[in-house]
Amino acid sequence: MILKVIVTGAAGMLGYALCKAFGRNNEVKGLTHEALDITDREKAVSLLRELKPQVVVNSAAIADVDYCERNPEEAFRVNSDGARNIADAAAAAGALLVHISTDYVFDGEKGAAYAEDDAVNPINAYGRSKLAAEGYVITAGGRYAVIRSSWMFGPEGKSFVDYVIETANKGGTVRAISEKLGGPTYTADLADAIRGLSESILSAKAPSGIYNISNSGICSRYQFAKEILESCGLAAGVTPITAGEAGGPAPRPGTTELDNARIAGVLGYRLRHYREALKDYIKERGGK
Repeated sequence: MILKVIVTGAAGMLGYALCKAFGRNNEVKGLTHEALDITDREKAVSLLRELKPQVVVNSAAIADVDYCERNPEEAFRVNSDGARNIADAAAAAGALLVHISTDYVFDGEKGAAYAEDDAVNPINAYGRSKLAAEGYVITAGGRYAVIRSSWMFGPEGKSFVDYVIETANKGGTVRAISEKLGGPTYTADLADAIRGLSESILSAKAPSGIYNISNSGICSRYQFAKEILESCGLAAGVTPITAGEAGGPAPRPGTTELDNARIAGVLGYRLRHYREALKDYIKERGGK
């Protein structure tokens, strides 16, 4: 079955991976911010009605956590109100909506991996704006999947992996937070999982709901930086710092490991360890 798929935020790192993943054997239209500003409700509704997609994947958002903390009204206008516009437009078009959320809806104080039904408690504006978006998606009345993921890296964007490699190539010292833990996630693996989940929901093999999707394994940014350099064969200093020393106005949650049992049950597999995914990404970007 060939699906008609729309991806918002198509110029972003995940948007690029989603267009590539869904583009295999499907008809995909990627919408950049210029093609669709998701805060324009009237245009969102009219465009989706015109295009008649079966799947809409909303990856458009302001993902800069410190920017959101400094500009909370804009963060909610884009991340929350924009998500509501897309959710309502997708429901009106009869399309499955896949909405990209974040591990930052949690405070990181659980002391174990977070399941989808665990209590949420975002501690910064970014997390609060994304949690509000989840509520809009869930109550819009259409079929949906809310995807919580974490620490993304991949081509067509700037990630922590790229920061580490570029800093090393310039002869600099990498400063990386050592006290916060999370799960690095390769956008190619995430996009493939989202495609599989979408197909399962459309064929009634899986229900609408919230799904955690991240690569296996967790680490600190400090540990991840050393693994990145090792994988690239680069020699550079890595200095462990605290979140306070890193600066920035937005507080970060402690440990936001995600329990991926639910998505594994749908797909029939668990996403590979982030170290394996990292090696593939480094090969994709040409090594060093």
